[in-house]
Amino acid sequence: MRCVLIALCLLITFSSKGQQSKELYTKVSIDELINKADQFKNKRVEVIGLVDHMCGVDGKKIKLKSTSGAVLKVVPNKPDESFDFNLKKQLVSVRGVVELIRIEKAYVDKMENEGTLLCHIDHSPCKDKVWVNNKIESGKDVEIVKRDIAKLRKQMTESGKDYVSYICIRADSVNILE
Repeated sequence: MRCVLIALCLLITFSSKGQQSKELYTKVSIDELINKADQFKNKRVEVIGLVDHMCGVDGKKIKLKSTSGAVLKVVPNKPDESFDFNLKKQLVSVRGVVELIRIEKAYVDKMENEGTLLCHIDHSPCKDKVWVNNKIESGKDVEIVKRDIAKLRKQMTESGKDYVSYICIRADSVNILE
């Protein structure tokens, strides 16, 4: 009898843990996520948006756009994964964990001094060597760097902070909507 009770307790314990591990996602618009980013930091969310751009080099970054034009970055949850290029220009549902990323003034200063062409998804140095080399050869690189740095500085000035925050979702799933 005692063994049966112990087995029953273990069964109840493990089955309740299984129920608790279900991943729930809060449905939120991209605009609301951006406006209330601090409330969603490290939370599981589901958003719907248009895949406006995808990194053509490795498919590891998506620029997701809302109907109002707001954008956010989406990356795969696992670093060794990439997104399917068929997602381009598709309306998708993204489920994942929200991260807030800061671009500090010192980083902006460094990128300006180095003349680095930045990715328009997350402002990291662009990995598309062909595009970068074309811009350098055509002489358009300086103009693009100035424009991108000016945008970041304007955002800092308008916010009164020495950094710019942007949102990234580490995607557990990305599904095309019909």
